Amino acid sequence: MNTQIASAAEEQSAVAEKINCNVVKINDVADRVTESANQTANSGTELAKLGSDLQTMISRFKT
Repeated sequence: MNTQIASAAEEQSAVAEKINCNVVKINDVADRVTESANQTANSGTELAKLGSDLQTMISRFKT
């Protein structure tokens, strides 16, 4: 009986370690996604500014 308990405890420990590793990986991916989202937002802001600047330049030709 003690052998079975020890074996089960070892298996639980191994599974807990795998879960921990996976949580760390998920956290890393989440950090990368956040960084990419911020870069995308910044690019969108810059693109909007460029579009506005272009519209201003075009309007000068129309008048």
